Amino acid sequence: MVVAVWAVSAGMVTPAAADTELPDHLTKMRMPEVWKVADGTGVTVAVIDSGVKDVRGLEGRVLPGVSFMEPPAFRPDVQYSPHEDYTGHGTSMTAAIVGDGSEGGPHGLAPGAKVLPVRTSVGTHMAFAVGGELAKGLRYAADNGARVINLSLGVYPGWPMDKIKPAVEYAQSKGALIFAAMGNNGESSNLNNAIAALPGVIGVGAVDINGDPMPFTSYGPDTDLSAFGGKVPIRCKDNTAWCMKDGGTSLATSLASAAAALVWSAHPDWTSHQVARVLIQTAGAPRDGAQRNDWIGYGAVRPRMVLLDRAGEPGAPDTDPLATPAAAQTPAPSADPTAAPPHRAAAAESGFSWQWPILVAVVGVSLGLGITMIVKRRRS
Repeated sequence: MVVAVWAVSAGMVTPAAADTELPDHLTKMRMPEVWKVADGTGVTVAVIDSGVKDVRGLEGRVLPGVSFMEPPAFRPDVQYSPHEDYTGHGTSMTAAIVGDGSEGGPHGLAPGAKVLPVRTSVGTHMAFAVGGELAKGLRYAADNGARVINLSLGVYPGWPMDKIKPAVEYAQSKGALIFAAMGNNGESSNLNNAIAALPGVIGVGAVDINGDPMPFTSYGPDTDLSAFGGKVPIRCKDNTAWCMKDGGTSLATSLASAAAALVWSAHPDWTSHQVARVLIQTAGAPRDGAQRNDWIGYGAVRPRMVLLDRAGEPGAPDTDPLATPAAAQTPAPSADPTAAPPHRAAAAESGFSWQWPILVAVVGVSLGLGITMIVKRRRS
């Protein structure tokens, strides 16, 4: 069986931009106005990923965290710091949530939030251990104050879920809201992130600056929301500088997680179900009038609808909106990204360098039970 762990690739080094210069997707989302209402203060977002390197722009925004990386068999005494990052993926996702834009890095969507780094073996030769590490990370995050858990990584159907599924359920029982990237596999919809199919997990797709689904975004019935996944500063493969690269569904998931942090910052008494519900209700729905589609879900996250326009009804605190979806609101067109009509995603361009499965581990796993995609919700 082939097991793939998804992560990020690199691009060209970009010169440093002015710290005050916001990228177009944040300007369209009217973030300077939103930040006057809420900036994520008081909310902890766990980033379960490849670690977080201490770089400019993240000072004072990253908590001590933990590493669950398994040491190699020949060096069982080795310990890994959560503040190291071989691939730069976790650092990039953290900056997309809380970065201040220093030295050409990203401006985070929720700069007042705190990130709890949980390091796994993603991006290393020990990636076959990520399943168990991820499960430990979910429990650790839930036990250490994370209200939002960001999974800008995933596993393909067929990965043993006997540890991951109970850990997801445990984190949810502690009140955490979990976002998982759908994946960057374009037309290979059978390679969607299996974690996104778990009940209550928010599966996130990627849209461009105009709200159109990006060609590589994975899609299917487990897509719940979407966010910008275009070009942003991403750590280069040697993790020594920022590169301009499509962020894909990894970036989109970080932005969705940050949007939840903004809403929770303004409404700290809401439950995870209520935060999820208002994000669904206020998302930029498909332009053809559909409530949702498999490419963008209920639409692109628009925290300004909740925080500036006071839209959305939090509803029942104990009812999962994905089990009984609330009707999505479709306001008049605005400057925020909206969703395109459903269409089959085009194949990625030749030479397109953003590839999610950059690491493939081949393991011999005998599955006594057939692992299938779990039905997350009932649809009428």
